[in-house]
Amino acid sequence: MQNYIGVDLGKQSSYFVIKNESGNLLQKAKVFNERASIENFLKSFQTNTLFAVMEATTNYYWMYQELHRLGCKVVLAHPLKTRAIADAKVKNDRLDANMLCDLLRGGLIPQSYIPSQEIRHLRELVRQRIRLVQMRTQVKNQIHTILTKLNYRHSFSDLFGKKGLKWLAELSMPDVFLFQIKQAISQLRNYNELILQSDQQIRKDLKQFPQSVALTGIAGIGMFGAAVLIAEIGEIQRFRSFKQLVSYAGIAPGLYESGKTSHRRNITRQGNRYLRWMLCEMTQVHIRKPGPLRQFFLRLKERIGYTKALTATARKLLIGIYYVMNGKKFAPELAG
Repeated sequence: MQNYIGVDLGKQSSYFVIKNESGNLLQKAKVFNERASIENFLKSFQTNTLFAVMEATTNYYWMYQELHRLGCKVVLAHPLKTRAIADAKVKNDRLDANMLCDLLRGGLIPQSYIPSQEIRHLRELVRQRIRLVQMRTQVKNQIHTILTKLNYRHSFSDLFGKKGLKWLAELSMPDVFLFQIKQAISQLRNYNELILQSDQQIRKDLKQFPQSVALTGIAGIGMFGAAVLIAEIGEIQRFRSFKQLVSYAGIAPGLYESGKTSHRRNITRQGNRYLRWMLCEMTQVHIRKPGPLRQFFLRLKERIGYTKALTATARKLLIGIYYVMNGKKFAPELAG
């Protein structure tokens, strides 16, 4: 016998709905987000085959692990696509457990991708490094703001290199600003050390992904870039074509159709923002060096402007990456 479980995941507790194959309600309850509470709620149903569904929200990870451990076959619902289907049936502000359960029974759940544990761990590491760099940038901006307030100028190519930091520490300024500068320098050194530790851990974890060797062979892709690509793309085999990967990255042009009218719009941006950001960073390297991608960029830039040309070049780069991750040669000049 098969039973279906819809889970409306919350921070402190979650709402569970269990139905049989005919749609009859077997149990519903608000359950505390604790292992013992979840086990106790599901124990009377564990002799049956259990299918569970919940939205792919930020905090899905632990609940997925718990339900999987308890023998459930867990489906992650894609929030946007599932909501579109639900709205067509019942107008509701949110996807509750009951609706998710019914959609699962009917085979109407558009599933979200669940990466392997190895990729999930790598993804956590690269996103942590990105956060650390962002926090370090905030500290650097704070220092620039203080220097602007006091009308200090410098000629360092890198203010935060060894000589620049020495100059900062020796500046004469009111005590309140000197105090802030010293604290900021201390923060910078701390973030530099944490980022170095992250790089070491990422390099260690990356060894289990053989495709990283081929990716780092592409100009503009270093160790961290390869790690972001592998972590955010996941198993490349899940994309049946490069068009699906381009769409996943959110750099595919939108399309408006109405009657006989059809025209392209700006990129959708409905995709993986970390992947999109890294592609733009990599593309910036390519358009500065001689090669087919730079030629492509310069040709488009004259016609459609810098930003759109950069996006189109990033799209072509991603297509080349798609082929490399599938074991083929990187040849962006042949990319669609």
